[in-house]
Amino acid sequence: MKRKIFSKNKWLLVVASTLALSGCFEGDKPAAGGEVPPVTVVTMTTKAEDVLIKAELPGRTKASKIAEVRPQVGGIILERNFEEGSYVEEGITLYQIDPATYDAALQQAEASLSRAEANQFAAAEKAKRINALASSKAVSKQDVDDANSLLIQANAQVMAAKAEVNNAEISLRYTKMLAPISGQIGRSNYTQGALVAAGQPTEMAVIQQNDPMRVDITYSAKDFSNMQQKFRNGTLVNPVPGAIDDNNFTVSLVLDDGSIYHETGKVKFSDRTVDPTTGSILIQAEFPNKEQIILPGMFVRAIVEQGIQKDTIQIPQKAIFRDPKGQAFVIIANKDNFAEVRPVGIEQSNGNNWLISSGLQAGDRVVVEGIQQVQSMLRRVEKVPLKVSTPEAQTKG
Repeated sequence: MKRKIFSKNKWLLVVASTLALSGCFEGDKPAAGGEVPPVTVVTMTTKAEDVLIKAELPGRTKASKIAEVRPQVGGIILERNFEEGSYVEEGITLYQIDPATYDAALQQAEASLSRAEANQFAAAEKAKRINALASSKAVSKQDVDDANSLLIQANAQVMAAKAEVNNAEISLRYTKMLAPISGQIGRSNYTQGALVAAGQPTEMAVIQQNDPMRVDITYSAKDFSNMQQKFRNGTLVNPVPGAIDDNNFTVSLVLDDGSIYHETGKVKFSDRTVDPTTGSILIQAEFPNKEQIILPGMFVRAIVEQGIQKDTIQIPQKAIFRDPKGQAFVIIANKDNFAEVRPVGIEQSNGNNWLISSGLQAGDRVVVEGIQQVQSMLRRVEKVPLKVSTPEAQTKG
């Protein structure tokens, strides 16, 4: 007949019921009066310490500058002066639009300016003579007013003609389509001989500046608010000395092949507007990209330094197991080197570790290896002796 083992520890009952296997363990029980052999385990001693908190978040890369090359005047393309996919310097001529009509418009505007300046000279001389005779009353006041009015009109005509010349010069300069920024230029949507127009919807080419490269990172608004609360109450401090906000935090990138990008980046800004569809905010980081390893549009994982949390206990994630209700437990080696099951509260993950909010104190010895063997023994006996080792001792061995 099966013998039931009644535990005085309620948590042992919970764990025993959680871990119980269907069937009978009668054949595995130690003989009556026999000693239970100790289970060899590896433990870590917990300590309250300052922990650098990191969060791994999804992100997408984008060029730091993007320029769409569009014509500002219309005409036939005479030349394309770049290789598709090449690096172009700011200010070089990308396309040459036929300048003939714009050159003629400039000459016409210059001729209009010359005519206006001639009229201005004549009006100025006439006004000078009329005003000289006005004091002797040799001319009527009407003649004086008319002469001065004609001079004002002539001055205005010169200003208008100069503006026309300026516009014609600008239009002529726009026939040389210059690169607005330095960067990698993509494919050309128009070839030599094509007709383009000002304001057309399709760009002629796109230039992207990929060094530095920006990464748009999605961050849960709830987690962000919790982090800000920790900053306010002093639990979390900025890892950058002298920094007063969450900018300039260091960020690392995990590329799509799982490798870590060799350059670290900095958080440039956090958009405090919450996306109502995702409940997240946007964080933008910037990375050096001289070797052009990161390309625009890549999906990456960003490891963001959130801050240094004071007096925190963290343990490896592998040391945690849960019951069907989701309650987290660890196995402790007590002072007599017996296994003790203890519930713990988990605050958040930090890399491969869990931050513990309750259930553990500095100096507790948490089993990190051999957990399954201890669990198997706890199904059969109430007290499991442990043969305790530490990671340091194993390394030396």
